Amino acid sequence: MGERLRGYWEAASLMLGYAGLGVLWAMIFRVFLGHMLPRVQGILAGAPLANTAPCDGVQCDFSVFWPAGLLARHGQLAAIYNPHAFNQIRQALLFPGEFPLDWYYPPPSLLPLMPVSYLPIGPGFLVWVAGLTMLAALALRGARVSWSVILVSILSPASLWCIEMGQWDVFCGALLVAGLLLQARRPARGGLVLSLLLLKPQAALAMPVALLAGGRWRVIGWGVAGGAVLCGLTTLVLGPVVWGAWLHDGLSTAHNNLTAGHAIGLEESVSVFWALRNAGSSINEAYAGQIVAGIMAVAITAYAWRSNRFSSEDRVAITVIGSTLMAPYLFMVDLIAYEIALALHAERRGWRIGVFDAFLWLWPMLSPALYLWKGWLISPLVMILAILRFWLPPLLARRAG
Repeated sequence: MGERLRGYWEAASLMLGYAGLGVLWAMIFRVFLGHMLPRVQGILAGAPLANTAPCDGVQCDFSVFWPAGLLARHGQLAAIYNPHAFNQIRQALLFPGEFPLDWYYPPPSLLPLMPVSYLPIGPGFLVWVAGLTMLAALALRGARVSWSVILVSILSPASLWCIEMGQWDVFCGALLVAGLLLQARRPARGGLVLSLLLLKPQAALAMPVALLAGGRWRVIGWGVAGGAVLCGLTTLVLGPVVWGAWLHDGLSTAHNNLTAGHAIGLEESVSVFWALRNAGSSINEAYAGQIVAGIMAVAITAYAWRSNRFSSEDRVAITVIGSTLMAPYLFMVDLIAYEIALALHAERRGWRIGVFDAFLWLWPMLSPALYLWKGWLISPLVMILAILRFWLPPLLARRAG
């Protein structure tokens, strides 16, 4: 009787999973097209600059990337990391009164922005988004990820959000997953790919833990070498002054945005820190909760990489999701690697997607809706469930065997 009921539940879960996934994703994609098609048409038609959905700004987050590249190209490095100066220049380039957004990424991140800043902001947005999406696909394909997983990942809710915003997390997320997959059979290539995450290191904080716990010394060596080359190239192109500007103003600006709790919008937040602040915790209490979550993620990630019970896909998923629990400053666009890891596991199961799997994959769009409806930020709880989803089954299977 128990076996029969379990079979009924599995069949019902699959049907509900496919149905819910299809309907909700179609709704998400329709909203995406409603935002993107008018923007693309306006850019191709040469329309004047205008604020665009969903962020009510000029090409959303790309309105920060493009001016940063332009200023770096003209040697105005101090202005990039000074919030007041940077936003004055943004308003002069875009609109008076443009919503203030700050730049605090590490200096290597300026290198890919400089070439795209030669284009006007509209065409630059299209080239930026299309180019990074293609590079993400190539990076994953180079790690032997199937085209079906690549397509599902690029069309995932987090990826669609990222493309709308003009962010680069489709590329950064692909680098993280590709590097973790490559490191076992191609240590040099894997280490060099992972070194590129210096462009946005906060979304990959569990990655060094994984490599150290797994004793991947060659990968670490190549990663350090690649990072040193990237930092050296940054210094050669921009000069050592850029590092001083970032250390003096960039880090303090990032900290101010973290503690202020507004940044781009709390509805897009993933971090434990912001979830606790939203629930009424003090800054010190939120830091304490963030540290506890980080220690838990470190322990789970380290165990997965030291044990032989976990597959490479399990380890990638645990590392990626563990990173979301370690970083206090993280948004929905940073969940691309999470979406890729979920797609890898769905493929391994023959694309058998139950209700819970559909829920996890759709979460990057469900979370903002829940926040706007109820004011709740529960993404860290969902990330804990997700990491346990991949951490517990290998342990339970071995114990049952």
